[in-house]
Amino acid sequence: MERFCECIKYCIIMLSLEEGMIKMKKKIKIIIALGIVVLCMGGYLVYSYIHQQNIMNSIHLEFNENTVIEYGDQVSAMDFVQSYEGEVACQDEIDTMTVGTQTIHFTVTKEKFSKEYSLDIEIKDTKNPEIVLAQEKVSIDYGGKYNLSDYVKSVTDPVDGELEFLTSDKITENQVGYYTYSDDVDTKKAGTYQVKIIAIDLNGNQSEKTIEIEVKEKVEVQTQTTTSQTQNTQTSNSQTSQTSSNTSKPSYTANPNNRVIVIDPGHQGKGNSATEAVGPGSSTKKAKVAAGATGVVSKVTESQINLDIGLKLRDELQARGYTVIMTRTSQNVNISNQERAQIGNNNQAAAVIHLHCDSASNSSARGAHTIAITKNNPYCSQLYSASSLLAQKVISSYCAATGISSRGVSYRDDLTGLNWSEVPAIYIEMGFISNATEDGLLTDSTFQYKCAKGIANGIDAYFQ
Repeated sequence: MERFCECIKYCIIMLSLEEGMIKMKKKIKIIIALGIVVLCMGGYLVYSYIHQQNIMNSIHLEFNENTVIEYGDQVSAMDFVQSYEGEVACQDEIDTMTVGTQTIHFTVTKEKFSKEYSLDIEIKDTKNPEIVLAQEKVSIDYGGKYNLSDYVKSVTDPVDGELEFLTSDKITENQVGYYTYSDDVDTKKAGTYQVKIIAIDLNGNQSEKTIEIEVKEKVEVQTQTTTSQTQNTQTSNSQTSQTSSNTSKPSYTANPNNRVIVIDPGHQGKGNSATEAVGPGSSTKKAKVAAGATGVVSKVTESQINLDIGLKLRDELQARGYTVIMTRTSQNVNISNQERAQIGNNNQAAAVIHLHCDSASNSSARGAHTIAITKNNPYCSQLYSASSLLAQKVISSYCAATGISSRGVSYRDDLTGLNWSEVPAIYIEMGFISNATEDGLLTDSTFQYKCAKGIANGIDAYFQ
């Protein structure tokens, strides 16, 4: 019995030991499983870290060496990027209209990882304003009208655009964005003047140009006498006779109801070198009609320009209620200057307008002027007052309408078309076709309408 009990105790002990071993094994398995999980998680974390570092190391952004931008240029942030890896984004806008340093920020992204970069750029204005002159050298008649702005074509900045003109009294200490000049030209003092034009843009860049103004020596105008008076003293009787004839002519009185205008487009398709007297009773003769000049650039003949503007002037005057008579409406005519004057006389015109263009060997010569007889014209002095007034009104309105500079009114007694006239008559030299700029204007159809309206305005003013 005792032995049996010992056996039972032994069995119980063994069972207990076996149960403990089983529990121990379970614990070991759990510990091993946990260890494996920990090792896996650690390995994943290490892998993720290494992968992240590799991506971060692969992200790069390199900039160009040139980080200076010209004021006003159109650029983007990517213009400064030389190379990159990843997706590049920049949220900053570059303001090229403000001079100075600016910082732009970039973000480079790759597989949800990103790096930040920044770059300092500089905006500089290195371009000076541009002064464009219509002429660099100008010649003005003694006492003539003169406006320097007529010779300044434009003053602009490449970015800021057109600069405004300011007189010296309106310029403040830190003023920018303007141009100015000091004009001390005295047209009643012969000599050469230097006028400096200064332009300053919005960022203080400055340009200068100089116009040379020559005021010609004063020319004393001598009244032309009749040929018989200038030949010799032996013909004094004929002088007295002609002078008496001139002074005996009644003064001209305008008819306020007369609205007849004769337009004479000067010259014609082919000149006529045969001669005719420059005035009634004169032995001085000139060609009946010259061929005229030719545009220096356009190569259009003066006679054609005169005709084109004459036809437009006819239409303009007719629209204003005038009766208009043309001395010619085509190039294929042969009408002398004396005959042209007779057309005005025969139609008892209120005014005769001879249209012409100027030409000179000096290509810089420009401007328009009218011509009337002198006060002591030996052929038709009674027309002086009316013709002079007509010349003044027409040149003033013409230059106002066209922008062509005025050379005023000239008084001469050697023009056949004026000397044979019995009604107020003038010549208008509408501009120099030997000057490239005015040649281009006078051959432009749109500009020719301005010429016609300007002359018509002057005729209106004459009748007021």
